[in-house]
Amino acid sequence: MALKIVRRYDANGRELTEKDLETFRLDSPVVREILANLNREVEEGIRQKEKKGDD
Repeated sequence: MALKIVRRYDANGRELTEKDLETFRLDSPVVREILANLNREVEEGIRQKEKKGDD
């Protein structure tokens, strides 16, 4: 069985390193923080919408 070498490049043609790819992993701290912030924003929007409905 032959090994396949896979290289990934960004839009400018630069090769992405493992460190670069860490940003795109779903279990990375960066992605977790982004998702946590989005969840907070969605929850706040729901609370505000419910408050307006109570008026």
